[in-house]
Amino acid sequence: MNTGYFDEYIHYKNTGIKSKAKELIRKFIDSFENYAEKEQWTVEYLPKLEMDSNGRIRNELFEEIIFPVLLNGYNNRNTFLMIWLAKLKQNYYQNAGVWKKMNYKTEVEIIRECYELEPDNNDVTDLFLEIMIDRMDFNMHELPEGILFGNSFATKDECKILLERIEFMNKLDRNKKYSEYLCDCREKITEYMELRTKSWLSCPDI
Repeated sequence: MNTGYFDEYIHYKNTGIKSKAKELIRKFIDSFENYAEKEQWTVEYLPKLEMDSNGRIRNELFEEIIFPVLLNGYNNRNTFLMIWLAKLKQNYYQNAGVWKKMNYKTEVEIIRECYELEPDNNDVTDLFLEIMIDRMDFNMHELPEGILFGNSFATKDECKILLERIEFMNKLDRNKKYSEYLCDCREKITEYMELRTKSWLSCPDI
């Protein structure tokens, strides 16, 4: 591999010369001679990786160099690489061919598997927490109209599941970063459950 091409790519990317950046990233990708070089570069590069505003990296770099290494890491239960596979979800969600190769696993499924492997790994628990907080944000974002579960408003039993998730998130939240937020969510879900129950009881028999 010729890392000089990548350095030049970064330069032209940062200066906004897209055609030259595209040319250089292609030269960089083509300079890899084997999988071992892809693995070496990927492992060194990931901690320095910068995503764009959509949480993605350049697609051809991901698909041809980084993804094969991450997929191999997933298959071999390498939590460091599995974490990065979860983080780069937008790259495979937007690429059906790549996502198919990992059996359409979601970032939630991947990070849960990491947690089962290494429940005391802080990098795993921190990412798991952030992913679950994002999901809870989605569940709560239709308030005051209702609380979502999937694409529908939550039933009483689904609210119980959300409350169980909150307890689990509190367990993950070792620094109590989200304790106030989770407490607020718990109160709103409990109140919503009570309202749903009263509404159901007040409905006449049909």
